[in-house]
Amino acid sequence: MSNGGHRPWRSLLEALEGSFAAAVRSPEGVADPAALLWTDADGQWRPVIAGLREAIPQLYTLGSLDPVNRIGPVIWLRCVVDRTLPGIAPAPGVIPILYLAGVSRQDLRAGGDCPFALQPLVELQYRGAVWHQRNGRDWTIDAFLTSDQGVGLDVSLDARTREAMLRALPILLTEPLDPLRGKRLDAEDFDRLSIGDPIRDLLAWMSSPDTFQGRSDAGRWETFRTVCAREFGFDPERDGPAAAGMALLHGGGKWDEVWQRFCEAPRVYAGTADLLREARPRDLLVDRARQPQVNESLEQQLGDGLEATSGLPHREACERILALESGHKERRKWVWAELGESPLAVALEPLARLAMLATSPLVGGSLESTAADYATDGWQCDRAALESLAAAKSPSETGLISRVVRALYEPWLDKTARHFQQLATEEGTELRRLVSGVPAESGTCILFADGLRFDAGGILQERLEALGLRVRMTHRISPLPTVTATAKPVVSPAYASCEAGSDATGFAPVLALSKQPVTASRLRDELARQGVEIVESDAKISGPQGDRGGWTELGRLDELGHSLGAMLVRQIDVEVETIADWVVNALNAGWTRVRIVTDHGWLLLPGGLPKVDLPAYLVTTKWARCATVRGESTPDIPTFAWHWDAHVRIASPPGIGSFIAGMEYAHGGVSLQECVVPELIVERGQAAVHAKISEVQWRGMRCRVAVDTNATGLSVELRKNWKKADPEPDRIAAPKALSHDGQASLVVEQDRYEGTAAMVVVLDSAGRALDHRPTTVGEQT
Repeated sequence: MSNGGHRPWRSLLEALEGSFAAAVRSPEGVADPAALLWTDADGQWRPVIAGLREAIPQLYTLGSLDPVNRIGPVIWLRCVVDRTLPGIAPAPGVIPILYLAGVSRQDLRAGGDCPFALQPLVELQYRGAVWHQRNGRDWTIDAFLTSDQGVGLDVSLDARTREAMLRALPILLTEPLDPLRGKRLDAEDFDRLSIGDPIRDLLAWMSSPDTFQGRSDAGRWETFRTVCAREFGFDPERDGPAAAGMALLHGGGKWDEVWQRFCEAPRVYAGTADLLREARPRDLLVDRARQPQVNESLEQQLGDGLEATSGLPHREACERILALESGHKERRKWVWAELGESPLAVALEPLARLAMLATSPLVGGSLESTAADYATDGWQCDRAALESLAAAKSPSETGLISRVVRALYEPWLDKTARHFQQLATEEGTELRRLVSGVPAESGTCILFADGLRFDAGGILQERLEALGLRVRMTHRISPLPTVTATAKPVVSPAYASCEAGSDATGFAPVLALSKQPVTASRLRDELARQGVEIVESDAKISGPQGDRGGWTELGRLDELGHSLGAMLVRQIDVEVETIADWVVNALNAGWTRVRIVTDHGWLLLPGGLPKVDLPAYLVTTKWARCATVRGESTPDIPTFAWHWDAHVRIASPPGIGSFIAGMEYAHGGVSLQECVVPELIVERGQAAVHAKISEVQWRGMRCRVAVDTNATGLSVELRKNWKKADPEPDRIAAPKALSHDGQASLVVEQDRYEGTAAMVVVLDSAGRALDHRPTTVGEQT
């Protein structure tokens, strides 16, 4: 589960892995891509492929046949994708990544004009996915290192820096990125990375001795042996990798620095981890965090402890989980968690949050106060349950964690629901009175997201705020029953145009003018009739065309919940990202704000909601969490007034019960999770000023400059030295304001400057330099 935007990538390797994962992610109902195509016309990425090959086992490279290193010609790659090469193809469910050096996207798009040798790959661009930037271009190294969708470093784009950056690329793959952030990087910064690093060389040798020695000539190998003897007290040729593994296990002196570096990028040095597995401690003083056998034993103990928890009474189960967390939380900091060998310790973190929150059910004194308490922080218990379920990876983990979640979550959920139902019964029509509509507003686009429960809304708020947007989240009350047919018209500007009809079996009102039941298409037609602009969510977004605001519909949470049950947890991040991207695009297109509304929430419980019996002869319509009472029948369960007609009675199962057995996901009833829903008002925030020179062109003594920026009031000028506090003596061309499209034309009036090295500088309104690029006055471009 997302926690609101990803944290800054720790290394280039981690950023690439994250970008690959995003490129192959598909929403539920859409088949996974057959392969991810990585086109690289200029072969820029070749220097890092060897390092990536060790860390990413599903990476395959176009080239002369070398199955050991997962390299082969086009037809071999097709066999990999079609999984006709046993032992070479990736594991089931793992999508192969095909690195195609010397191949561009245009080559594959050319169809019949595509080079004959590449034609077997053409159809994969339709059956697979292509790794590229949002603008459709291939990811170059420059773009990936500087883009916010990549690493997000601030890199000078002069030729010398670029050459140094390319030289340092294999080292940059695993180098920590934090020391490189917050400053403009130039050639010297990248050259420093390329200087010999004994610890890095030692780890590379430990991870793959044969490969390291194969890349080393006799001189480099002897130098490496000398450095190892002097710095680390052992001879790699005489003592061998096993001795190095023992030394790393026991630590001390420079070996502690080696351990720290290994922990920063353990997946790159997978062979080093294997050495540690083979090493055995000489005494009991060896750090437990360095011993994979200790971690494995503790993970087994944790699994046994979790299994025992699922059979305990609720309070004891919560206390047991908190005790387990106290004993195992430190292991999440161990390197074995980074290597994926501590899945239960990782899953224990949200389970512990759930155990803590589930000991305090929401028992406010009124409907309004209880709803407010839930909207303030009560929903965090639901979020902890979802994140616990999402933490499970393998089928065995999923079964175990699902049982623990049920033991912790079900009693809290049921007690909270029963209290809310009691308040709703005692306060009569109070719940109905708390329901309100959503007006049409000029400049505001209403985004309807079906089934956006409060915890998903909280995740969405965090994601939008991480993108620099200003978000205000409040809560609304969903009408009864909490189903789309009843609730969706309420959160549209057409609310006042709807009324109760003669038939409540489908829970839908009718349009006052036509007396036809409200459907999605009729609702949009009514909104358009009222002057509200209908914005198609899958089309290019344009700004507002009228003064009655807009309406769009986006998101499949409810649809996915009904089809996936508890496995909905694996799709929430995808849906949140989809909504967040649309909001950003809408604000960029000119909408002043986006108001995100929803119709209802839902209950989700692994293993299914408790079954509640309701005889069919008492009702005319029966869904999992609601039913329409037939005539004057008197079912022995709570009933409530239908929102659109108080004379129609809706039966709702007590607590978190369901009229249909085996339902893990359901809505329509009376609970905080179903009735209290989020509303988010999203507006542009005060984003940091961004300005980057994208183009410098000379025509004689006139220089045209293009700047990518999100700010106004900027200017550009030409100087000899951009760093001087007083630029006047070094100014070659006076400042010129950027136009609205980020362009300016500078004229050098004195011919004596022709051929002079100069710097194009972007300035803010206070005269501070935001970006600079070297150039030569009058150069041919």
